[in-house]
Amino acid sequence: METVVLVILLCVIALIIIIYGTIRNKRIREYEIKQIAEGYGQECNRNYGEGEYAHIQGYYRVHSDASEDCYHVDDITWNDLNMDDVYKSMNYSLSSAGDEYLYYLLRNPRPDACDHNRLNELADHYMNNPDIRLDMSIKLHDAGRTGKYSIYDYINNLDTLGSKSAIKDYALLAVYIVSIILLIFISRGVGALLLAVSMLYGGVSYFTRKSEIEPYVVSFSYILRLLKSTSAIAGGNDEFLKPEKDALKEGVANMSAFNRMSGLIMNKRAGSGDPIELVMDYIRMFTHVDIIKFFHMRDEVDRHREDIDRLLTVTGFIDAAVSIGSYRTYLRRYCIPKQTESGIKATGIYHPLISDPVANDIEFNRGILLTGSNASGKSTMLRTVTLAAIMAQSIVTVAADSYEAPAFRVYTSLALNDSILKGESYYMTEIRSLKRIIDAGKSGATQILACVDEVLRGTNTVERISASAVIMKQLSEVNGIIMAATHDLELTELLKDYYDNYHFEEIIENDDIRFEYRLMTGSATTRNAIKLLDIMGYDKTLVKQAEEMALNYMTIGEYRL
Repeated sequence: METVVLVILLCVIALIIIIYGTIRNKRIREYEIKQIAEGYGQECNRNYGEGEYAHIQGYYRVHSDASEDCYHVDDITWNDLNMDDVYKSMNYSLSSAGDEYLYYLLRNPRPDACDHNRLNELADHYMNNPDIRLDMSIKLHDAGRTGKYSIYDYINNLDTLGSKSAIKDYALLAVYIVSIILLIFISRGVGALLLAVSMLYGGVSYFTRKSEIEPYVVSFSYILRLLKSTSAIAGGNDEFLKPEKDALKEGVANMSAFNRMSGLIMNKRAGSGDPIELVMDYIRMFTHVDIIKFFHMRDEVDRHREDIDRLLTVTGFIDAAVSIGSYRTYLRRYCIPKQTESGIKATGIYHPLISDPVANDIEFNRGILLTGSNASGKSTMLRTVTLAAIMAQSIVTVAADSYEAPAFRVYTSLALNDSILKGESYYMTEIRSLKRIIDAGKSGATQILACVDEVLRGTNTVERISASAVIMKQLSEVNGIIMAATHDLELTELLKDYYDNYHFEEIIENDDIRFEYRLMTGSATTRNAIKLLDIMGYDKTLVKQAEEMALNYMTIGEYRL
C-alpha cells in the first residue's frame, strides 16, 4: 500500500513539473511574440552581447568581390560616416542571417548587390500586412542567432578536421556484426569474447572520439534551426513570397539527408534523467552512431555549401526587408529614391542619427564648396548627402521628402587620424586618402560621390591653399560629384569656375551664438572663431588682441603680436 501511495505521489509531482514547465514555456513564448509585435517601428535599442557584433561581417566577407571594378564602401568611408551606429539604428533583424545580410547591403550599395525593387516590394508588403509580418517575424526569430561567430565561421571551422573520418567507427560496427554472426551460427564462445572485447573498445574509445568532434557539433546547431525555420517559411500561406518560398523549398529538399536523424547528436540532454535518453547514451557509447552521423553531416555540409548559402541569402533577404519596413515606420519621414542620370536633387533631407534635425533642400549638378563658421553644419551636411546615397542604393530608403540621384560609388575623407602604426603624420594620411578618391574617380563607369572636410588641414596655410586648389581642380575633372568643406575662403574664389559655392550662417545676438543650419547659396562672409572665445568667457584683452592680429593679416598680409 505504501509503495502504491509513493508511486502515485511521484506521478503527481512529475505531472506538476510537466504542467509548470508547459505553462512557463507558453508564457515565455507569449512574451517573445509580444516583444516582437510591439518592437516594430519603435526606436531600435538592441543590446549586442559581448563579441556578438563581430559576426555581422560574415556574409559580407564571403560575398564581396575583391576585384578593383567591384565597388564596396571602404573602411575610411564606413568610419567617417559612423556607419556602425547607422547600422545599429536600423537593424531590427530577428536572425543572424538578417543581421549579416543587412550589413552586406550597406557595405555594397550598388545595383548588382541584390534585387532592390523586390526588397522594396517586400518591405512595403510587411509594412501593410501586420498579421503576415508577425507570422514571418516569429519564424525568423525561431532561426535564432549564432552569438559571436558567423555561420560561415562555423562552416569553415569544419575544414580544420582535415582527413578525419568515421572509418574506425564503421569498422567497430562491422566487428559487432561479425561477433553476432559467430555467436549465433558458428562459435558461441568466440562470438561472445569478440563481442565483449569490441564493446570494451567501443566504450573506452568513445570519449576520446567524442572529444575530437565536440567543438564542431555547434557548427550544425544553427544550420538545423535554419532548416526548421526556412521549412516553416516555405510552407506558409503568403503567396506574395512565392519566389523566395520556391528557393527555400529547393534548398531544404537538398539538405534532407543532413537533417535526417540529426537528433542522434543534437538532442542529447546529459543528466536529464529521461530513461529513453539514458538508453540512447549507452547505444551511442558502444556503437558510436552519433560520431558516424557527425561525419555524415560534415560531408553533407561540404556537398551542399551552395544550398546553405542560398538558404542564408534568402532568409537574410526576407529578414532585411522586414527590418527595413520597421526602420521606415520609425523614421516616419522618408522617401523611396528615384534614380536619374546625373546630379543630386533632394527636398527635406536630414541626417537620421540626429534627434532633432534641420531638413534642407539641395540640388547639385557639379561639385560644391561649403563654407561657414565653426559648428555651423558643414560636416553634418557632407555626411547627410553621402549617407543618403548609400541608403538609397542599399535599403531603398532615404531620410528625406524626396531624393533623386544616379548610382554612386561613395568615398569620404572626413575624420582621419594620425596613422601611428604606420608611422604616418596626419598630412600623410590625408594625402593618401585624397589620392584614393582621385584614382577612384578616374576608373570605373559608375560615377563617384566624394566629400572632403577641410582639405589638407594638416599643413601650413600657404601650402595648404596652393595644394588644395590644384587637388580640388583635379577632383572636379573626375567622373562624379565632389563636395568639400573649407575655412579657406580663398578657395571659393580660386575654384569658382569648377565648383558652386554654398554656406551656413550663424546669428550672434546678446553675446550668444545661434545656428539655423540652413544651406544657403554663395560663400560665407563671416567668421566666428574669435567671437566664440569672447562668448566662452576668455579674457577680453586676449580676444581684442586676436581680433587686431586678424585685422592686420587681412589688411597688410602679415601677423603682428
